Amino acid sequence: MQNPDFDPAAHGWNIVTPSGLPETANPLWQRGAEYGFQARSDHANGRGVIHGGILATFMDHSLGLMVRAATGGGMNLATIQLDLHYLAAAMPGMFLVGSGEITRQTRSVVFVRGTLRAGDTAVIAATGIWKLLAPR
Repeated sequence: MQNPDFDPAAHGWNIVTPSGLPETANPLWQRGAEYGFQARSDHANGRGVIHGGILATFMDHSLGLMVRAATGGGMNLATIQLDLHYLAAAMPGMFLVGSGEITRQTRSVVFVRGTLRAGDTAVIAATGIWKLLAPR
């Protein structure tokens, strides 16, 4: 497990403001094309591990931000499919990093895959499809 005193800013991460995430999932961090968040005890379920819904929210949002960046940032987006494979538990104190890549893009939809990691451990593998909507 990572050090609960991990300081993302000291490692080149910047807070995304506004993040677009619900307040309970903030702050959202960015470094290059990666997004991160510090798992907290209030993100945990009754077993003491980070709730799958919190991880799903973060992956959905992170992959959507990656799609937005890849499409120039001028389009509105909507998630039309998100498939998650939970690979390992995440614990409070871990700094989780989402990264991904565009696998295919058409005029109206973008296909993406990504991972959520805690250090060297893959926590989630994800694939998704985003619909490109009218420009903002």
